Amino acid sequence: MTLQTQLVLRDLLAEPDAERYGLAVVDGTGLPPGTIYPILTRLETAGWVTSRWEDVDPRAEGRPRRRFYRLTADGARQARTALAQVEERRRRPGRASVVRSAGAEA
Repeated sequence: MTLQTQLVLRDLLAEPDAERYGLAVVDGTGLPPGTIYPILTRLETAGWVTSRWEDVDPRAEGRPRRRFYRLTADGARQARTALAQVEERRRRPGRASVVRSAGAEA
């Protein structure tokens, strides 16, 4: 799982039942829209996220319609599990010693 995907999932998990529009996820992660939207599309294809278009008149609102994204119950569960696995791999003692060994050789 890429770091960018992890950031998107962490942002969505901050309020797992809330709908977030794409630019709010951009703001929450600090990642550019060109990175966020493909990740949201992949998460939706995987069934982790659902989306819907806002039902507004763009002319009356003076802005384009927003697409809202929300984690599915299964997606939230899978995201928590996947992020926990990433964290566990990061914390493995063997990894830290390999990093220290590589740094000692440099």
